[in-house]
Amino acid sequence: MTTTHAIPKHAAPDADRLDALLATLIEEHRTLLALARDHRDALAHADAARLEDIVTRTGEVLSRISDIETERQRLTAGPDGRPGTMDELLRAAEEADRRRLSDRAGTLRDLIQTVQREHEVVRTASEALATHMRGLMQQVASKLSHAGTYGRRGRVEPVGTVVSGVDIGA
Repeated sequence: MTTTHAIPKHAAPDADRLDALLATLIEEHRTLLALARDHRDALAHADAARLEDIVTRTGEVLSRISDIETERQRLTAGPDGRPGTMDELLRAAEEADRRRLSDRAGTLRDLIQTVQREHEVVRTASEALATHMRGLMQQVASKLSHAGTYGRRGRVEPVGTVVSGVDIGA
């Protein structure tokens, strides 16, 4: 059960600052979405160097989003220290600010959902690539097993005693 608290009109956060934070979050999430799409493309082309760069850049964006979100929570904290929800903030905002903040929040919410869907696609593609690579490694391992100790799964399996000898005479 979620509890809400009323934010008195006189305690409403600075609407211009909140609007700027939401705008910055939107831009960072757009960057995150572009990186997720690049990530999917790099996976499709098995481009390891590009993947490494994308992962690094994604981490940087996520760090910035975390910093912005921390500031947003501080700005919107109620008397009890808990950040207010957008609905609570909108009720406390002046009429002129409500629409732009509501529009900005809606844009951010839609963008976050799109980013989440794209990351799910990337996760699925990553798992498929990892499974494919494991299969290739198992095939290579079984072909390189001169002693015949690798089973069909490409893993070392006991197949009996392997007898080998070295002729040191001669």
